[in-house]
Amino acid sequence: MRVVDIEDEPLAAEQLCDFVRRYDPEVAMLGVLTGVKEAVRWFGEHPTPDLILSDIELLDGNAFHIFEQVRVTSPIIFTTAYDHFLLQAFDQNGIGYLLKPLEYEKFVSAMKKFERLRRSVTMLSGELLREMKTTLAQPRYKERFVIKARGGIYLLETRRVAYIQIRDELTFAYDEKHNRYSLNETLNHLEETLDPLTFFRINRSEIVSIRFIEKLEPCFNDRLAIKLKHLEVTLISSISRTPELKRWLEGRLTPDRAVSQQSLLE
Repeated sequence: MRVVDIEDEPLAAEQLCDFVRRYDPEVAMLGVLTGVKEAVRWFGEHPTPDLILSDIELLDGNAFHIFEQVRVTSPIIFTTAYDHFLLQAFDQNGIGYLLKPLEYEKFVSAMKKFERLRRSVTMLSGELLREMKTTLAQPRYKERFVIKARGGIYLLETRRVAYIQIRDELTFAYDEKHNRYSLNETLNHLEETLDPLTFFRINRSEIVSIRFIEKLEPCFNDRLAIKLKHLEVTLISSISRTPELKRWLEGRLTPDRAVSQQSLLE
C-alpha cells in the first residue's frame, strides 16, 4: 500500500509516519506534503496513492483547496482538531478522520476500518467539497481549555463548565463538581470565543452555561436569580443584562427540552 501524508506540523508528520511504519512495515510512505501548493503540484506529477492522510488547516490554506484543483480518487483519512460540526459532516458522508492529539490505538482502529471498507470509502465529489467548505466556514467556538497545574497540563472541555467568574481580577471556570480552574483569558475574550447558544454573560463578572441552569427566580430591581444544577450556587443577573438574558432563553430553549422557559421563570 502506498500512502502520502499532507501535514505542515513536523512533529505531527513524524508521529503519523511512525504510526504507519509500526502498523505495517511494508507500507510505502511516498512523502509528506506541507501545503496546498506543494500538494497540488505533487498530485499533478505522481500516480494516485492508495491512501491519503491529511490535516485540514495548512499554512497556505485548507486541504479542501487541494481537492478542488486536482482530481483525487484515493480514500482520505483526515487528521483534525476541529469541532464536532465538521466531524458530524464527516460521519454523515463516510469520511474517515483522526482527532488530534493523535493516539496510536485510534490510528490502528482507523486503519482497520479503512481496510474493511476501502472499496466503499467515500470519495470527495464537488458537492461534498462544497459542503465541507461551508461547514468549515461556520464559526468555530472554543471546545476546551488547556489548564496548567502543578501536576501537569489538563484539558477541561467547555461542556463541563457550569459558569465562569472573575474574582480579584482573576478568571476562574467551575465544573459540574464545583472544582475551580484558573483561566488566562478575559471575560470579553471568552464572550467572543464560547458558543453563544450555550454560554451567556449575565453581568460584568460572570458567564453561565445553559446546560447547568436549573431554575430562574425574580430578584430585586428586576434582576434574576439563577440557580445551577447539582451546585449550591446562585448567580444574579445585572439589571442591564436581564432583558437580553430572557431573550436568549426564549431563543435557545426548545419544546423538546425537559425544562421549558416558563418553568424556569416560575
